[in-house]
Amino acid sequence: MVEKNYLTREAYKLWQYIKEKEIVDSELIKIIFPEIPPNKKNKLLYELYKKGYLKRAKKDLYYNPDKLKNLYKLALRIKKGYIGLSSALRYHNLLDYEDFTITVITRSFRKKIPLQGTKYEIQYIPFKKYFTGYMLREDISISTVEKTVFDCFVKPREIGFVNITKALYDAPINWYKFMVFFREVDNSALCQRTGYILEMMKKDIKLKIPAFVFEYLAKRVKNPVKLMPVKGRSVYNHKWKIQDTMGREKILSWWQ
Repeated sequence: MVEKNYLTREAYKLWQYIKEKEIVDSELIKIIFPEIPPNKKNKLLYELYKKGYLKRAKKDLYYNPDKLKNLYKLALRIKKGYIGLSSALRYHNLLDYEDFTITVITRSFRKKIPLQGTKYEIQYIPFKKYFTGYMLREDISISTVEKTVFDCFVKPREIGFVNITKALYDAPINWYKFMVFFREVDNSALCQRTGYILEMMKKDIKLKIPAFVFEYLAKRVKNPVKLMPVKGRSVYNHKWKIQDTMGREKILSWWQ
């Protein structure tokens, strides 16, 4: 790191101990220097932040952008939740490109936070009643494969159906576990969108999907809904009561 500003003796001493750390807070300082009073710890960290050695994630939580590798851990330290949507797809090797937006699913918190000193940002999306279906992996809370795909159908605009269908094709889905999430919520439009896309994939690319999946989703069909809330020409599917505003060619463009 290029040191732009001089530090006080105490701050410089502290920096020598923490400069290789990704994430820093007062608890870490307490372990390294237990003799330093709490107020002094906060002042030293703030000095390192103000003089450009650390970036501030939130009160009493800092990071070193030159050393930061575990972005998911930092995102969950800022606000509790689980890694989901495109970030979870990437974790499960179901997304081909690197997404510079780290997505965290929360119960009710919504915010987008740029990570200063990096090319990333963190997006917190509230899921309320859908806040379930996550596991702990490498000290990171992240949605299971089945819940990740389910969440993508809940928020298709965040992912896009091209990425959803590609992930479905590659994902080792347990269809019984997948359907549990549909049984737990009252959302006919969600079932209709999912049923329509799954049937398209079964017919057009021969994806193996058990019959019980379609039997349950078909029972939940109610009112006509748009596949995506966008303007333009659409094709209506009577079975699923779906107005397809995108078209098979675009949805399965990766398969062409």
